[in-house]
Amino acid sequence: MFHHRPLATVATALAALLLGTVALSGCASASSQLSVGATVPAGKHPVVAIVGDSIESGMGLEPFEAWPALVAVDRRWGLENFSEPGAGFVAIGASNTDFNGQIDQAIAAKANVVLIGASDNDLGQDTATVAKAMSAAVERLSDALPKAHLVGYNALTGEASDSDLAPLNDALKQAVTAAGGTWIDLGQPYRGQLGLVQDDGEHPTLEGQQAIASVVLSRLDGIV
Repeated sequence: MFHHRPLATVATALAALLLGTVALSGCASASSQLSVGATVPAGKHPVVAIVGDSIESGMGLEPFEAWPALVAVDRRWGLENFSEPGAGFVAIGASNTDFNGQIDQAIAAKANVVLIGASDNDLGQDTATVAKAMSAAVERLSDALPKAHLVGYNALTGEASDSDLAPLNDALKQAVTAAGGTWIDLGQPYRGQLGLVQDDGEHPTLEGQQAIASVVLSRLDGIV
């Protein structure tokens, strides 16, 4: 039986944690605490970096409502969520770079674990080009962080079909497993589910993020 704290409670707890952190930070601004994504103080806990797109960054929601933050509270991670809207292995994101910019940050953070997902932002790009970029990105992570645990996962989407995403998912799975990392299949926990998708048809609601977090937690049992 899978036991974790209810994720609605987790979201509330993380909100309180972040508000408390900002209140105690003195001159530190709220934006320094919540830029890009929620950062949970690491302490003795593993530093887990997220390389992803707008699904992981929680577009349309608060950063602490995105699934990486929900999972981090449950697992007591020191979370570094570097994900940003629009980004992919080839696609250029909000800060005018692809996933390589986030990988630079994950390396600088000396992450113990890196979660990296395929992205539907790369749909429409030449598949061979994306696959080459995936291999290069994963190899760079593996070389720079040889002791880190690399976990790859499939693209999460509200609109794209499984058949459209399959080439991207397969290419990343091959790159991650070849580097000695772990691949997890999250399926599509919120796609097509009433109340789990925002009005734009692509991004998860809070309940959708919670649905993703539940699947991530179950897939990570015994891994991270």
